[in-house]
Amino acid sequence: MKTDNPVRSAIALCLVSLAATAAHPLSAQERLRPEIVVADTAAHCPSVAGAFVVLLDPARGMLLLSGAPFPGGNVIGDARGGELAVNLPGSAWKLDSAGSPEGQTPLWGARYPFLAASGFGCVAFDRERWSSEGDLVTYARWAVEEIYFQLPAEERQRRPDFRISDREVSFRVERGGYGPFEMTGKEGSTLAGRYQDSQQTFLFMPFILDEGAGRVAVRVSTTEGTYFDTTAKTVLGWAVAAPGEPGTLADSSIVVVVNSVITASED
Repeated sequence: MKTDNPVRSAIALCLVSLAATAAHPLSAQERLRPEIVVADTAAHCPSVAGAFVVLLDPARGMLLLSGAPFPGGNVIGDARGGELAVNLPGSAWKLDSAGSPEGQTPLWGARYPFLAASGFGCVAFDRERWSSEGDLVTYARWAVEEIYFQLPAEERQRRPDFRISDREVSFRVERGGYGPFEMTGKEGSTLAGRYQDSQQTFLFMPFILDEGAGRVAVRVSTTEGTYFDTTAKTVLGWAVAAPGEPGTLADSSIVVVVNSVITASED
């Protein structure tokens, strides 16, 4: 029977794992790097934790820190849980605190300039292995300049600390007149879907803003091709949502409904 307002089909495509970390979460014994916890009022960072921490300052650039050696990094002191002065060519940082749940640990660091957007804040990520300094810095700049600084400003003000880890997000994408997408994937990965009457592929990249509250930001893009080809990707914007609080992509009928946030320990 023909209706005046049929519900058109939405097809969820494959998950393209692009960004986050290892394919399988590592146990404490398998990890190469201890988690470090850093606070720096001057960078507007109340506290952030991860295998790598990046402190951000418009005048000084990006301070990259880790509790184990990394390409391009040098030993800058010991993370003991208290204040730490970091002196690198061209900049000096006085951290309010630097420590690790595993106890005192040497700290490696390096400073890099911004290439595009700049600002205050802090970003952490848990990907541990890097083939080169260029590989590591490219990823750090992607996390900082293309993701963190592009988040809605009110979300960065709400939670200046941002982390990309091994957590998983389950969410539903709704759009008026269409059936929903049900999607599950790692934070920082890309989930793709296509509406039956369109040649465009919609790309959904989730990031966790607040694990305890289940608050998630999903970057929505479209492409006329596949993710890995050179066809231009058009970023439509961000939808911010939490369980019981759907988020709407501005100037669109796309709504994101968060089902759950799953940590690596819950897998």
